[in-house]
Amino acid sequence: MSVVAIVGRPNVGKSTLFNSLIGQRRAIVGPERGITRDRLYSRMTIGDDIEIDLVDTGGFDTVKEGVFARSMREQTVQAIADADLVLCLFDSQTGITPDDVELVKTLRASGADIIYVANKVDDPNQAAAIVWLYELGIDGFIEISAQKRSGVDKLVCEIEKFFKQRPGESLEKLTDAVRVSILGRPNVGKSLLLNKIIGQDRAIVSPEAGTTRDYVDIRVSRSAKDYVFVDTAGIRRKSRIDDSLERLSVMRSLQNVNMSHVCLLLVDPFEGVTEQDKRLCRIIMDHGRAFMLIVNKSDLIDSTAREDIRQRIQHELRFFPDVRIVFISALTGKNVGKLYPMIDALFEKTTMQIPTPKINRLFNDIVSAHPPPTVKRRPLKFYYINQVGTVPPQFRIVSNLPKEVPVAYHRYLAGAIKKGCSMDGITIKLHFVGK
Repeated sequence: MSVVAIVGRPNVGKSTLFNSLIGQRRAIVGPERGITRDRLYSRMTIGDDIEIDLVDTGGFDTVKEGVFARSMREQTVQAIADADLVLCLFDSQTGITPDDVELVKTLRASGADIIYVANKVDDPNQAAAIVWLYELGIDGFIEISAQKRSGVDKLVCEIEKFFKQRPGESLEKLTDAVRVSILGRPNVGKSLLLNKIIGQDRAIVSPEAGTTRDYVDIRVSRSAKDYVFVDTAGIRRKSRIDDSLERLSVMRSLQNVNMSHVCLLLVDPFEGVTEQDKRLCRIIMDHGRAFMLIVNKSDLIDSTAREDIRQRIQHELRFFPDVRIVFISALTGKNVGKLYPMIDALFEKTTMQIPTPKINRLFNDIVSAHPPPTVKRRPLKFYYINQVGTVPPQFRIVSNLPKEVPVAYHRYLAGAIKKGCSMDGITIKLHFVGK
């Protein structure tokens, strides 16, 4: 998944542009300086085949001092380093500021790919208002008004052009093995599990939370199959991320979700599924990755407590009712050996290719069993379906009203297709298109 970061000094309209690009009011917008206090992420689809993670950053402020202002600057610098493309935003109505000058210097030193954007150009005839941008040595900027959405379509076209010219990284290019990420909050036993899986102490194990600051790739061969296991840094709530090094670890952990076939999400049986665990589940699902929820430290709980924990987890993850829940002990090795066949099963499902005649027969039966509703006084019709991708399995459905398919019916189709293709326990994606 490609990453596009929006950067700029405070109050240039980054959050307004973010909202305009993703088509919904996700970021907080207001006149106060520095209202976006942390990076916000959202998925964005351009055209039929380009998906990106759009990142809204806090303001790059060289004026204010203190821990908070320094943290905002560090996050912007980190977002620039992590991004495949940077949108650098300026306020066309205020002229050059020291923040602008320093940000441009930072961007040029980073070697990042950049699209410069002049915002708040409410009247395209007032070109004189942005002449000062040339003083920064910038002559290829795009003029927009994020609030009025003028020029935004042109910006989207430039983003699309950039990624069409740039070869994307894929799992197939990354490795010929099954790639498995071990994820979870700090100190739930990720490194201990990795050591038990590979049979030797390769990852550092410590009771101190946050020991693994980077990720560790280890290749394992078992029963003539190759696996790459990744022990990632613990993902904690952003309010507890205290230094730039840990921010880097968290960002890399999130990026690693996209470069994995299967994710193992570890939770603590005594803490259960926390809000941060649920957010991480949603990130994994948004990226369409197959995953299991692993309850570690099962050697410390009895069978009665285990069933109670299972029920509580199923309730907390009711938005993904068919997720596989596995109880293990990374310390004693109990049930760790069972993970391999489960990983193989999830990998087979997420890489499954369904022949077009077979999926169409199934789809016709699904629609016949529960006919689509009438939308805006017009009958909703589907003509055919075919698979267009894997990891996750993706299907294109041709319809007369592709943009009007109700959410409930979309959910019904996805669930029925998963059941009919034995794809339970993984995420699939449906793309509705016109003739």
